[in-house]
Amino acid sequence: GRVPFLVPDKVLWTQLCEALDMKYKAEMHSGRGLTEDNLVFLAQKAFSSSRNNPEDFRNMTISWAQFNRENLPGRNFTFWQWFDGVVELMKKHLKPHWNDGAILGFVNKQQAQDMLLSKPNGTFLLRFSDSEIGGITIAWVAENPNKQGERLVWNLLPYTTKDFSIRSLADRISDLNHLLFLYPDRAKDEVFAKYYTPPLSKPVDGYVKPQIKQVVPEFTTPNPEPSTGVTFMDQTASSSTTHSNSFGVYSSISDNMLDPDGEFDLEDPMDVARHVEELLRRPMANQWSSQQS
Repeated sequence: GRVPFLVPDKVLWTQLCEALDMKYKAEMHSGRGLTEDNLVFLAQKAFSSSRNNPEDFRNMTISWAQFNRENLPGRNFTFWQWFDGVVELMKKHLKPHWNDGAILGFVNKQQAQDMLLSKPNGTFLLRFSDSEIGGITIAWVAENPNKQGERLVWNLLPYTTKDFSIRSLADRISDLNHLLFLYPDRAKDEVFAKYYTPPLSKPVDGYVKPQIKQVVPEFTTPNPEPSTGVTFMDQTASSSTTHSNSFGVYSSISDNMLDPDGEFDLEDPMDVARHVEELLRRPMANQWSSQQS
């Protein structure tokens, strides 16, 4: 019944919630839309409020300026730009993880800290970045490497579409051995293993393909020292490879170029030069055959 092209200056927050939920489900091609907690998070962001009761926002109105004209406090983007960035990131790269329930997403940094500190070390969750459009970060709880007995919640620099076009979220989580349990208590392989990229077992067209791995230096276990007689690349020599350290193509030449009086003797280097010249003129096949015989 709305008059065409007539846009109200303000709408009830509950009306906007319906529209945002419809948009989100349509882009995710999923029945899993925005929960009441998700909508409270969005209300806090839209109204710059710390209230957490859904009833507090039920009768509030939001203006077009608040929606997509005025930047969020301390940011250079609007509420709609932030939300639209989340939708784009999710539908391009993270849709299966959302549908699996692996991404909480709409959780701020303080909430993530409160949730994780009550869990064992290695527990992590995925939340949308507050500071970057279309960004998602991993927050996890672990011991402070610099202070024994202290536990902290750490946050990775947010990932964006560009990052996931290089390496997927599941593979990045697999790379980080200090991440053990997806909040609240699910083993990470139970949730993400079906999305891991299978390792390459054979070279392709004669080439070995390199693989990108993600590390967090502060939480990376150093590689153990190789044992005696073992190298990082242990390859078996082919049957045609010689094991001699001296190939003997040229005969041994003395390094002593000084005469008994300590003067430089021109005759010796001239002899060397003549010897090299003679070898260069000799057919290569004859040299090898003489060496082998």
